[in-house]
Amino acid sequence: MRRALLCLPLCLLCTSDSSSVAALPAGTFRDVADDGTPLPNEAEMEQLAKNDPIAFLQECLRRYDREVQGYTATLHKQERIAGRLERREVIEVAFREKPFSVLLRWKEGARRAAAVLYVQGENRDQLLVRPAGIWSVAGIVARDPHSEEAKQSGRYPLTEFGIKIGMQRTLASWEQAKKANALHVEYLGIKKDPQTGARPCWVLQRTRYAAPTEEGITESTFFFDKETWLQVGSLLKGDEGKLIGAYFFRDLQINPAFPDDAFTREALKR
Repeated sequence: MRRALLCLPLCLLCTSDSSSVAALPAGTFRDVADDGTPLPNEAEMEQLAKNDPIAFLQECLRRYDREVQGYTATLHKQERIAGRLERREVIEVAFREKPFSVLLRWKEGARRAAAVLYVQGENRDQLLVRPAGIWSVAGIVARDPHSEEAKQSGRYPLTEFGIKIGMQRTLASWEQAKKANALHVEYLGIKKDPQTGARPCWVLQRTRYAAPTEEGITESTFFFDKETWLQVGSLLKGDEGKLIGAYFFRDLQINPAFPDDAFTREALKR
């Protein structure tokens, strides 16, 4: 039992194309400076998507910083780990920017964690994990989000979870690729994909990588919600269309009124 608990999945792959030219380490993202000028209108955003994808992402991040304090969503996730395509996971997400807070509850596809909570500056800055299945007898356990066991569970720690950080990582990788003259992003238009809940999204696809990433990614497609400008979907593929990862935020509610106990040990038990 003790050995099994050490293998609890403590990380979640960030929904970005962040290994595009070379592997980008954890923490490779930055805030976009906001000069206070008005945001582009919808037609201007579409032109940026067509002609300047980096500027497009920067505007998405400027709007996020102005408008988003938190959200709830349902994350549909499937990824290939160590060459094996894992089963699909459906995860109920509650996220708050300040203090940085993440609560994940697995609705489908749970491995050993039924729910995970992280609140920056609380619980000794540890993850609180409610195990699933036979491991639930251990009750809630605390884990270091930056421990070796956590690093073996995913590319980035839960301390770097979220839609904003996903966009920041995509921006960092695109900027890096552009410096190497290896950025090839095409605007595919406005699409209503079932994986995004059929919401209209601006879709941008990156191809012609200088070389496959460490995970084997050679093509990445990103879905930006036309109403909110949030990166709500990422589809990562390798040679011959092999799925590397699929990550879609659905049922997104921005700035919900979280109850006082939304990010507490009690919420983790529910």
